[in-house]
Amino acid sequence: MFECKSDKLLIQAEDENAETGEQHPRCEHGPTVLFYRESQLPGQGFYACSAHRDSKLCNFHLPAEQWSGQGSGTEPVERDYPSLAGTETHVHLPDPTLSLTALSQDKVNAQYFFDEAAVNFLAEQCRVLGVTKVVCMGAPRLHFHLRHKLKSFLLDLDERFARYLGPLEFCLYNMCNNHFFYNRKPFEKFLDCSSSDHLLIVTDPPFGCRTELISHTLRSLRRLHNRINQLPSTPLPVFWIYPYYSANHIKQEMPEMEMCDYRINYTNHLRYTNVGRQSRFCGSPVRVFTNVPLRLLHLPLEEGYKYCEECDCYTAKENLHCSRCGACPSVNGQTYRHCDHCDTCVKPNYVHCSSCRRCTQREGHTCAFYQSKQHCWLCGEKGHIETSCLKFRKSKPKHTKGCLICGKQNHRERRCNHRRKYFKELHFMGETCIQCL
Repeated sequence: MFECKSDKLLIQAEDENAETGEQHPRCEHGPTVLFYRESQLPGQGFYACSAHRDSKLCNFHLPAEQWSGQGSGTEPVERDYPSLAGTETHVHLPDPTLSLTALSQDKVNAQYFFDEAAVNFLAEQCRVLGVTKVVCMGAPRLHFHLRHKLKSFLLDLDERFARYLGPLEFCLYNMCNNHFFYNRKPFEKFLDCSSSDHLLIVTDPPFGCRTELISHTLRSLRRLHNRINQLPSTPLPVFWIYPYYSANHIKQEMPEMEMCDYRINYTNHLRYTNVGRQSRFCGSPVRVFTNVPLRLLHLPLEEGYKYCEECDCYTAKENLHCSRCGACPSVNGQTYRHCDHCDTCVKPNYVHCSSCRRCTQREGHTCAFYQSKQHCWLCGEKGHIETSCLKFRKSKPKHTKGCLICGKQNHRERRCNHRRKYFKELHFMGETCIQCL
């Protein structure tokens, strides 16, 4: 099992490796998810569809106390593969995403197809990284492009692709609970790799999907791949296509993921593109999150990217390197500026609030509410800022200006050389655990 908090709503997904039988009841879209409020115990919530949040699309709802472990929900039934596609691979098949009407349910199966530049970029990264096999999880246009160049397998919730692809390269699939509607043995055979194979997972989930569920599925596929190939706990390269403003949610679940500056554009979404009257002024907010070292990815110079020698990776041309931060800090396509009071780079339109000790989006905000959402630069915990940190103030004399640890004005507590006197910090896979000494 795993559980996580988000907006005071917690969820539990079924663990496919548990020794017990049916842990969660099933709807027609596979194992359900347990939802419960922060004030509730896990057994007090309710089970609902993992894929659909709209009861008009799936009205399964079962109070947790009514689930006895059997006899509730829908019995799992493996579907037969549609006979139209058969078992043959259609080698010269034209890309049906160029003619199919895209599905439009934003919370589960909204289809936004990559534009040509995005497809070429992802294909080029496969070439640069020496990838020989790709699992396209909800990225059909990429699959139809790659299948002529290397081995690709499409996992998607749109059953229309079974008309064009055989079971050797497609399976009807719910990425929110890792549920295979057809026999998954062809997919398991695809995961069986030789010593010269290099497999990559590319996922482009609907932006309404919970990041907790997608990360849980990615870990499940990694374990399946390792088990089939008799490997220890070996990471799999992942490209996760998602908006930059979901970065914190992704890193909370998968701290090893870093954001690449490349902007993914779609052909059929007015806001997620760099063309048209309704496009965002900084271009598409969609990025590639990956556990592949960013220095290995080559962003095209002709599309407005550059190489930063200090960071040893490619970045957007608007993303200027900050020597104070030691990074190219921009995430949204704007050129950030360094705030000496915050000792960090911020968006160009942000204003500094001396009470909050941070730059904020607007003046006249409610400081107490804003501070309750911040992470303390001293202890790292959420809910207060440094001037209210009880852990640090219990036994240590404090300065009242500049850095609260040493009193100097040219930095803040996060970069103070005296931190080690008061804190022990443990770093692992992008996560930091802070202990007060």
